[in-house]
Amino acid sequence: MINTKYQIKYSLNKDIWNWIDALQNPFMEFNWVENIDNQEDLKIIKQISGLKKQGATQTLKPYLEKQKEDPNSRLNKFIKTVEKDFDTKYQNACKILEKITKHPVVSKNFTFYITTFPRCPYFYDSYEIFMYDYPWSTPIDGFLHEGLHFQFTHFWGDDQNSPVSKLNDDQFDYLKEALTVVLDGELKPIISKPDQGYPNQEEYRKLLHNHWGKYHDFNKLIDFGLSKLKDFIK
Repeated sequence: MINTKYQIKYSLNKDIWNWIDALQNPFMEFNWVENIDNQEDLKIIKQISGLKKQGATQTLKPYLEKQKEDPNSRLNKFIKTVEKDFDTKYQNACKILEKITKHPVVSKNFTFYITTFPRCPYFYDSYEIFMYDYPWSTPIDGFLHEGLHFQFTHFWGDDQNSPVSKLNDDQFDYLKEALTVVLDGELKPIISKPDQGYPNQEEYRKLLHNHWGKYHDFNKLIDFGLSKLKDFIK
């Protein structure tokens, strides 16, 4: 039996940080604002864009506090959804990560921070993962995506004998994000939909997914991904 625990939290300060940091740091050629799916959040984005941290915080804090205090807000409904999804699927999700990578789950304790901004960063050293109410996926989908990043970083990126450890940051991120092709339809019903990844990786992900379908070997998939990496990113 997998002995892995988790906590689900909401932190106003961490949520504010995610909003502000996301505006300043696009990733994989993607602007996080494009994920926003409601007019209220878009209005707030317009108000805080270009502001320094203090000014943005003054606008965001009352907006997010109102959501936190409303039991019927999307935020609080999502917290309940995460709790229910993890209660029934978390242990099986951990088993999936171990089966795919052939390594134990990297941590015995994960902390999941609910966020109201559609970006889900993670902190490798503290095993913290942000979760957002994406309409196209479930909380467990999000954990599997980010959990696979943790596995790859720990067992390959941190292994000085692995060629992965020699990649520059851009190359590492590009390969890391594409490897989530293994989270496909074969994992239903634990996941809701196959992992879609970033739009700028479509062709690379097709190559990796075809390889995964043929061999179902994560080590071989990484080697194959490394061999094709130079054709997509320098």
